[in-house]
Amino acid sequence: MDAKISNVTPPDLAPLDELLRVRELERFVTRELELLDGRQFEAWSDLFTDDGVYWAPSRVDQEDSQTELSLIYDDRELREMRFLRLRHPRVHAQIPHHRTTHLVGNFVIDEIDEESGQIGFHCHFIMHDYRPDWDQRTFSGRYDYRVVRDSSSFKIKFKKATVINCDAMHFPISIPF
Repeated sequence: MDAKISNVTPPDLAPLDELLRVRELERFVTRELELLDGRQFEAWSDLFTDDGVYWAPSRVDQEDSQTELSLIYDDRELREMRFLRLRHPRVHAQIPHHRTTHLVGNFVIDEIDEESGQIGFHCHFIMHDYRPDWDQRTFSGRYDYRVVRDSSSFKIKFKKATVINCDAMHFPISIPF
């Protein structure tokens, strides 16, 4: 079952408290995406909880990953398999490998559950994907996160990447959006 992030208004925070919390989430997501762009896949995967899931639906309004095909639906085991394949020396489809850059903005806190320590928030993204001898590709859309506090940072319990053209035909997608 997918982690649903409701449209619950976050608790009233003083403007400075809310700004600091949003800034902390921005720093976390920026670091997360720098790991992907730097091909530090194992470190990126370690940002997830043991039961954490990364999901990219195949339709903008897709509500359930279990009853419909998704572009990506990776738990820990599937993330590890994906990255082993990307690093394998005989995966000629990855020679030369993808170069990506992610940009994020428009962070909004949707829900704060003080009891469980979870924060639901969303932001918007643009990902540029380049491979020599291939066309350049740009993806954009919305990330929905559910994170839990982990010491001085966070762990990702659930991440959904809704790409605005997710229902278009794509060449193989190897690197998470």
